[in-house]
Amino acid sequence: MVDIVEIRLSNFVRLGFLISVVSSLVLVVAALGYRWDLWSVRFALLTLTKYGAYGALVGAALSLIGIGKSWPGGTSRGLILSIVGVIVGLGAFHFIFQQWKMVQTSPFIHDITTDTENPPKFVAIVPLRDSVDATHEYGGSGLALLQRYGGFNEPYKNILPVTTTSARDEAYDRALAVAQKTDWSIVGASREDGRIEAFDTSFWYGFIDDIVIRVIATPDGSRVDMRSTSRVGRSDVGVNAARIREYTSTLSGILAPK
Repeated sequence: MVDIVEIRLSNFVRLGFLISVVSSLVLVVAALGYRWDLWSVRFALLTLTKYGAYGALVGAALSLIGIGKSWPGGTSRGLILSIVGVIVGLGAFHFIFQQWKMVQTSPFIHDITTDTENPPKFVAIVPLRDSVDATHEYGGSGLALLQRYGGFNEPYKNILPVTTTSARDEAYDRALAVAQKTDWSIVGASREDGRIEAFDTSFWYGFIDDIVIRVIATPDGSRVDMRSTSRVGRSDVGVNAARIREYTSTLSGILAPK
């Protein structure tokens, strides 16, 4: 008679998978809870997101042990659960770690512009920023120095305007067309003043960044400057700079180069 030995799930498999999934859900809940005004951004980022990331790493580590125990010939079942636990846990932790790394290596600012000496000014956006006590005034020379020289390897030093031989009105029309193709919400657009104002809302947290684009005539054609600033927080983890780079790169490919 052959004895049948039941192979059960190891506690490492169970806990690793459970902690990885729950911790990842905590990261999602942290974002959605702030977006739905259930708690403050400080609680969302410094409590829920922080400990959710730690939990995800612990879950991945336990799942890794679970893989060893559930490998064919091992003492436990649940290899697939352990593999999923590692993928989910490490994926969640890596995402948060990359955000933290960006904060540590970037200037601690959230107002970026292509013209730090005479940055584009908000007009139509001002009432929206005043309603949440977010200043619309530029931070001056100190902020300009942080953008130019702050952060590891000076990541924002190449935030540059778009210069073109195209006439001002043509450049403005192209600039507006590019803005309208984005996911931004256009708040104001004045061809006469050469100004476009909009805001962009992030997917998870619902963070709002305000945008102003200025088009002016130059002796050789025209120049397009842009400013992007967050309504909440002190560091934007590079989002505003990335937005400016993406917009100016797209616009440069359309306008006649200088």
